Amino acid sequence: MSTMEEYLDKLKAAFAEEDIEEFNELKEDLLEQLAVCLEEGQTEAEVVARLASPQEIAADYYADLSLDAAINAKTSVVPREEIQDVFIQTQKKRMQRVLKTAVRVLKPLALLLLLCAFSFFLIYIVKELYEEKNLAGIPLVFCLLLSALIFQLLKSWFYEKKRVINYLSAITFVLGLGTLLVFSLTDRLLYTGRQYYKEIKLSSSDHASFRLDSDADVEITTVEVSSAEKPSLMVKGRFKESDIQKIETGTYKKKVDLTLDEENIFDTFTKTGRSEVMFFIPKGTILDDFNLKLTQGDLRLLDIQTKNFDLDLESGDVYAKNIIADEGHVESDFGDVIIEESAMNLAVKSESGKTVITGMLGDLAIEGSRGLSILKFLRSENIVLNNHSGRMILEDTETKKLKATATDGQVIVKRTKGDLFMSNEEGKIVSEENQGNLQMKNISGPIISIQDSKVNARVSSKSGFIKWLQDPNQAVNIEASTETGEIKNDFATIPSGEYTVKVQSKTGDVKILKKVE
Repeated sequence: MSTMEEYLDKLKAAFAEEDIEEFNELKEDLLEQLAVCLEEGQTEAEVVARLASPQEIAADYYADLSLDAAINAKTSVVPREEIQDVFIQTQKKRMQRVLKTAVRVLKPLALLLLLCAFSFFLIYIVKELYEEKNLAGIPLVFCLLLSALIFQLLKSWFYEKKRVINYLSAITFVLGLGTLLVFSLTDRLLYTGRQYYKEIKLSSSDHASFRLDSDADVEITTVEVSSAEKPSLMVKGRFKESDIQKIETGTYKKKVDLTLDEENIFDTFTKTGRSEVMFFIPKGTILDDFNLKLTQGDLRLLDIQTKNFDLDLESGDVYAKNIIADEGHVESDFGDVIIEESAMNLAVKSESGKTVITGMLGDLAIEGSRGLSILKFLRSENIVLNNHSGRMILEDTETKKLKATATDGQVIVKRTKGDLFMSNEEGKIVSEENQGNLQMKNISGPIISIQDSKVNARVSSKSGFIKWLQDPNQAVNIEASTETGEIKNDFATIPSGEYTVKVQSKTGDVKILKKVE
């Protein structure tokens, strides 16, 4: 049957004359369904092919009719067992119809999703063949296996060619399994690139600059060479063919600007491993830029002079020494940053890990989240430390102005000269042997200060404990007060002079004690 008219004629013949009205209602429903399907672009033959046979529909109708008659009968003419059997069979058929309807609705959706996935892997294969000259292992396996599933879903719409479709499905499935086995045995499921080595030389040392952006794991080192040589860059490791071509066709006069192993959705099944990059910088050369943006790696940077020093690293460790720059920016999400004996105005942002800066000249700003910051032997106009929950330690430093703030971490400042401001919300503040104007402010955490020398200071806390230890040989007037807490002040009777310390807590305890060796 290819038309609805033929279908309805056979359906009408299956109904008794007295049930013609019920047939007409069913006929109207089927014609409405046909109209909707035609509007959606389906053919009449396709709609009719998906309908149950006229005999099945008529049988279902009379089974329901028999059940109603048996249930509503005034006498027990029909045995209970027959009623139960009819009821069970009717429920089974109804469930089958529901399942068939669900399959009819979900099958196109499943087919669409499979076709989308197949298209993605097919594009992946073509793109890798074109750009990398490599046949993608895992995407090829997925394409073959998905083809087998797609054929199985399509065969319900092609009854005449059901056997051919089953044959094609079996072939693609076997090919998929065979391809998986071959690529596994040859270790080619993932694309690993090609082993490659290249040294790139710049034409001049004047206004030379280096910029490298990589999403792969990379080990980077700098080497100072003779002033007679030209700046150069060496790359070594496994690289994608497209990256190799990018390196080979690049122009390098005074600038190296490379983006390697750029991560995208079509590199999901690419794994090139760790590569090595070395920068050779002639002694006395001042670079315009030294910029590294890496996803993962370890950096050892020595003896660099540059106008701009920029490092952006998600994970890995940085060790830098003897870096001279006008401006420096270092950002590390997960890893340690160590900078020694350098001169620059430096901004550091660290999510976690350890930041160690020693022997540096220049302004410093550190933004930390959970890590540890250790700062020693700094000479700076301004130092700004901002940590949320980590620990900051500043020692043996000279600065005109220090501002250290934290949310619930620790702020520890020792043997530092300058105008010092330290604040915290719930954490701990420790000041030891500092010189200059000292200001400490806390909400609920403890404040501890240890002083040998005289100092001007203001200390305040809302509910935290305050403890001040002062060398009695360097006695100063200390004004201490608390509204509801306990107070002890061993220096209350010292007359006011050049140096004054004011300590105030709203509800916490205050103890001003003589320091005992």
